[in-house]
Amino acid sequence: MANKLRRVIYAIPFTSIIEQNAQVFQEILGREQVLEHHCNYKDQDEPEEAAYNRQRGLAAENWDAPLVVTTNVQFFESLFSNKPSRCRKLHNIAGSVIVLDEAQAIPTEYLDPCLAVLHELVEHYGCTVVLCTATQPALDDKSNLRSALPEIHEIISAPQQFYDELRRTKVQFIGKLPDAELAERLDAEDRVLCIVPTKPQAHALFEQLQRQEGVYHLSTNMYPEHRRRVLDKIRTRLKSGDACRVVSTSLVEAGVDLDFPVVYRAMAGLDSIAQAAGRCNREGKMKTLGQVYVYEPEKTPRMPWLKRCTSRAAETLRSLPAADPLGLEAMRRYFELLYDVQELDKKKILPRLNRLTRDLYFPFREIAGEFRFIEEDTIGVIVPIEPEAEALVRALRYTMFPRTTLRRLQQYSVAMRTREFVALNAAGALEMIRGEFPVLLNPAAYRDDLGLYIEGGGVWQSEDLIC
Repeated sequence: MANKLRRVIYAIPFTSIIEQNAQVFQEILGREQVLEHHCNYKDQDEPEEAAYNRQRGLAAENWDAPLVVTTNVQFFESLFSNKPSRCRKLHNIAGSVIVLDEAQAIPTEYLDPCLAVLHELVEHYGCTVVLCTATQPALDDKSNLRSALPEIHEIISAPQQFYDELRRTKVQFIGKLPDAELAERLDAEDRVLCIVPTKPQAHALFEQLQRQEGVYHLSTNMYPEHRRRVLDKIRTRLKSGDACRVVSTSLVEAGVDLDFPVVYRAMAGLDSIAQAAGRCNREGKMKTLGQVYVYEPEKTPRMPWLKRCTSRAAETLRSLPAADPLGLEAMRRYFELLYDVQELDKKKILPRLNRLTRDLYFPFREIAGEFRFIEEDTIGVIVPIEPEAEALVRALRYTMFPRTTLRRLQQYSVAMRTREFVALNAAGALEMIRGEFPVLLNPAAYRDDLGLYIEGGGVWQSEDLIC
């Protein structure tokens, strides 16, 4: 490479977009040059793919490839891990270009440790870090960030000019909107996307829409392969100009390539509103600006994180009433306010790493156990509705090495909250294979339009009871 750097590591916070990004890179550079490393990766079953699968498996062990496409979880947790399987790749991170896509999505409770390790990689291991996002977080804010990044430089010369020239949407705040009125507004549009904060809200709003052709629901209650098929249907209808109304959780904000003329977004942080706006007039083909309506939902989410983001967005808009809500000035102010109130090293990881003793004692195992981007408060349930999933579940019952089979089954699994899992299990809708792998036993608990449907777990269809 021109700058003597060895590889590019492209880290993405959401598994929902990693495959489409990796595919684009492979089309440009060739498949052999791109390593796709994440939990949802699916080996090809064809015999002629066996050699490639072996080569890719070895490369994934130590990231020995010119371009590595991975997740934030894999990247950052490896840097704080004490396990040989994860640490084996660390030497190949040195001398790399590290591209953090959607940089604002680094969990704030781990922000200080993440910034500290990025600073270390740049300062002592020859790395270059590129922060790639439409909503740049204030990661150089020394008043709030203990490990603020020094010497951040814009790659483009006139960001404000480009922002003004490339503007594709108009954002309008419309106040409180009851679900019934919101459903009426969505029914009146030909092509519209509505993004709500929670899965129950997406479910409730979807049920209120008129059952017309081209009405869809998206949430993580649908297993990944199911969501992929629904997204393909949505793209086909949008491309052909057919009516298409979609209710979704924020999963579509993560770089999912959809282009609607109208988007409704429940009030949230300014970064989330900007991401929602990215699904509106995305390709800039409309003669006028796309319309983004931001509304206050009938019931506000109870999650503290969402409440903080929403309140900081409202405070930003009050302090800058004349500013563009998605502009550079407002976005920086929003992140400054957010970092000011947020605990940026919740597990107190940095103080323990900086505690140098004569014995050079570092609590690597202790920190590795606590540095977890995704807290283990969900349980993955396998949904064996499709033939491939059924075959994999049969294999899971008898294989001596379940790990490979479980990796492939992730495409057919839904992450459930513990209380939902308990409810389904109590209704007799689950089977525990080998006492540890939960499989959905009652097909009535999974709907083709909604995904996992807890209320259906206690109701059985007669044909499903016949052996």
